[in-house]
Amino acid sequence: MKAKSINFKRIMSIILGTLLIAIATNGVLLPNHLLSGGVSGISMLIHFILGFKVSILVIAINIPLFILGFIFLKKTYLAYSLFGMLMLSFWLEVTNSILIPTDNILSILVVAGLLHGLGTGIIFRGNGSTGGTDIIAKIIYDHFSINMATVTLALNAIIIGLSIYFFDINIAVLTISTMFVSSQVVNFVVDGINRKRTIYIITDEVHQESLSKLILKELHRGVTVIPALGAYTESPRYILFTTVGVREVAKVRHLVLTSDPKAFMTVTETSQVIGNGRGFMHLESLDLAETVHKNPQAS
Repeated sequence: MKAKSINFKRIMSIILGTLLIAIATNGVLLPNHLLSGGVSGISMLIHFILGFKVSILVIAINIPLFILGFIFLKKTYLAYSLFGMLMLSFWLEVTNSILIPTDNILSILVVAGLLHGLGTGIIFRGNGSTGGTDIIAKIIYDHFSINMATVTLALNAIIIGLSIYFFDINIAVLTISTMFVSSQVVNFVVDGINRKRTIYIITDEVHQESLSKLILKELHRGVTVIPALGAYTESPRYILFTTVGVREVAKVRHLVLTSDPKAFMTVTETSQVIGNGRGFMHLESLDLAETVHKNPQAS
């Protein structure tokens, strides 16, 4: 990885995220015999059974996975994943003596899920990775088009099954609950509180121009006009496509009702918006920007 291509924001996200994951692991999960997902969860399971250090197991289990990744995946992705894995192992060793006193089940779930989810979310938001099962999921997705979330869920289900086999159902239920809290925090960190709404407005030729101008002027949001044809009336229609903030939906509805009461309007929830626009995620912050730059046809 060349120095000029190093993304320092990505690096800092990995450093901070792995620190929080390590604190959650050493401070709450291990003392309460709970597991996390992925390679960390497998490492913790082996630690409980055989007593090996989790930090060493994380590296050992990742070695064959990175060999596979070296064969099948992009080297840039692997470089950041390798850094993430080493940082996680490093912080697991550094925070080994940290213990967060929790004697209540609800506190255990919330604190562990919050710290672990916050750390994972920061890593994901910075477009980082800690290797492990992410590598397996990425390879399977690239070659078999199976969703990465589905693969990760299946691998975590195996970990839960092993937890039931070696320990008991109570530990497994607590582990699942912690994973759920963590996943909700991850979604919150990655998507943020300012979730968007995508609006489709179907109107006629007379009103499409006035509606477009109103949205541009009143909300300062871009509008895409798509020519269409009404299947029943066989008359020309226009679809106005725009994405706005949650609090702007009512204003768009008011503009549509006052301009064209006969317009057809649908509103859908949108978790992420990538591209130029107020509050949107910019393309250059993603790896996709590099792909598009190298291959103009990708856009």
